[in-house]
Amino acid sequence: MAEANSSLFRLLRDYSQAHGASGNETAVRTIFLRETGALGGTFSSDKLGGVQCALPGEKRGPRVMLTAHMDEVGFMVQHITAEGFLQFVPLGGWSENTLLSQRVRVLTRSGRELPGVIASVPKHFLPAGATAPGIDKMSIDIGATSKAQAEEEFGVRLGDTIVPESPFVELANPRMVMAKAFDNRAGMAVLTRALQELAEEKLPNQILGVATVQEEVGVRGAETAVTLAQPDVALVLEGPPADDSPGFNRAEAQGKLGGGVQVRVYDPTAIMNRALVELVRTVAEEENIPHQVTVRRSGGTDARAIQRFAAGVPVVVLGVPARYIHSHNAILCLDDLEACLRLTLALARRFDEKTVAGLTNFL
Repeated sequence: MAEANSSLFRLLRDYSQAHGASGNETAVRTIFLRETGALGGTFSSDKLGGVQCALPGEKRGPRVMLTAHMDEVGFMVQHITAEGFLQFVPLGGWSENTLLSQRVRVLTRSGRELPGVIASVPKHFLPAGATAPGIDKMSIDIGATSKAQAEEEFGVRLGDTIVPESPFVELANPRMVMAKAFDNRAGMAVLTRALQELAEEKLPNQILGVATVQEEVGVRGAETAVTLAQPDVALVLEGPPADDSPGFNRAEAQGKLGGGVQVRVYDPTAIMNRALVELVRTVAEEENIPHQVTVRRSGGTDARAIQRFAAGVPVVVLGVPARYIHSHNAILCLDDLEACLRLTLALARRFDEKTVAGLTNFL
C-alpha cells in the first residue's frame, strides 16, 4: 500500500477527487486555500479566479513563480433535449474513443451533483465498421424522462459543467495510482507541498505560489496570473502525457513512469530558457534526483503565456508523467511525483539574485 499518511499522497488524492473543469475551479481553489492558509503568506487573486500565495519573508531577491493550473478537462451543458438527454461541448482536448459509456457528474448551479453516463448504442444495433460519433453527436443520460424534469426537478441549466466520474485507486503495484485529473492535480499537489515546506525556510528570494485557471482551454488564466505575479523566473508544474504504454515506441519514450520528473525543453508553444534548463539538469544531477529530458512535437502549457510576459520570463516545465491523461482514468508513479517535489524545492532554494540574473545575461 502507498503511504496513506504522506502529505504529498494525501494532497494528490484530495485534489484529483475535487471537481474543477475549466471555468469552474472552485473546489480545487478551496483545497489550495485550505492547505496554504496557515502559512502566513499574503494572498491575492486575478479576476479570472487564479490565486497567488506570496510566502512570508523579507521582500528581497528575485520573484520566483511556482505555478500549476487547477482546471481539468471536462464538458459544459449545451442543450437539453425534449427527452431529457444533455448535449454538451468539450472543455479541453478529448478523444471521442475514450468517452462512450463513461460515467460523469453534472455540477448544477445549486451545488447538486448529478450522476450520469455518456450514452452509447449497444453493438447489437451497430453496423459493421461503426466508429465513435463526434462529441457534437453525443449526449449524457442522467435518468431524466423529459426536459422539464431535467430543468425543474434536477436543476440542470445550460452552462453547467460536467466532469469525469472516477475514484482514486491504489494499484497492485504500491507505487502506482489511478484516477482522473492527474493533469494537473499532480502539479497542484507538488505546488502545495512545496509551499508548505518552503514557508519555514530563510530563502534568497520571494516565493510566489500561483494556482491558475482555464489552462485546458488556451492558457487563459496564466495570462492574467503572470500579470499579478510579475515573476523574474518561473517553474511550471504539470501532469504531462506519458509515452511508455502500448502504442508508443518505448525505446524513444521521454515520459516513462518511474523515470523521474520530466524536464520539458520544448513544445510547439514554448522554447524553454536554455540557461534555466541547464541549471535544472545540473541541480537534478547534483541532488541525485531521477529526471528525464523531453522535447515534444505537440501540446503546450502555461509556459506559453508566462515566457511572453513584459520583457520575457525564463521558464521551464517540470512534469509528473501520467498515462492516459485527458481521459477518465490516468495512471502515475508516486516516485515521479516525489522527484518533481524534490527538484522544485532544490531549485527554489538556488534562485538567488546572481543565479536568476545569469539566466538572461545576453549582453
